Amino acid sequence: KQWYQRRVRAGIACAMYMKEQMKEGEKVFLIGSKGFSQVLTECGVEFVGHGPHDPLEFYEFNDFQPDPSVKFVVGGFDPHLNHTKMTKAFIYVRESGAEYVATNLDIVYPLNPTRQLPGTGSVLAGLNNALGTTPKVIGKPSSVFFDIISRDHKISDKSRVLMVGDNLLTDIQFAVNSGIDSALVLTGVSKSDDLSESAAKPTFVIDSIADLIK
Repeated sequence: KQWYQRRVRAGIACAMYMKEQMKEGEKVFLIGSKGFSQVLTECGVEFVGHGPHDPLEFYEFNDFQPDPSVKFVVGGFDPHLNHTKMTKAFIYVRESGAEYVATNLDIVYPLNPTRQLPGTGSVLAGLNNALGTTPKVIGKPSSVFFDIISRDHKISDKSRVLMVGDNLLTDIQFAVNSGIDSALVLTGVSKSDDLSESAAKPTFVIDSIADLIK
């Protein structure tokens, strides 16, 4: 298998996906972290909506005027997401026809070996329920992510690619969707007991990432 020194994170792939479809002057309504906003800036994607939004009462939304240049609503992990910000995103998708995309829909985020936090999928659940749909996922487990990586790294032979991850729902499902081999590492989110109930099956199961070099 071939190792790459340059990482293509989901945020970068999402920015690349949107950039390819945006015309000059078009923008993104961002639900995301400071780091994600920096990625968008580096990729030349203009955005609005980042950061805290002062709470609005229901009736105050009668005066809210959506920015007509917004083409996408992009969802990521956002510590500032509140009802007001979610409602603006809802209006952009429902009324303005903005395309709704997300970096991932991970339910939890493994902060450290003993603590997990609500992930992007949990953060966006309220918006998804209101819209009655889910966003187009550009990161794992979407094969769109692999298509972007393949173009970026000029990958033509899938047999030389190995997806290594600790989450059956995202990492291993990503490998299945992309048609590549995978190795599930049992030091993270998914454990060996989860394998029997998972639709996505890894090619290999290893106890530690150190096993890759044995």
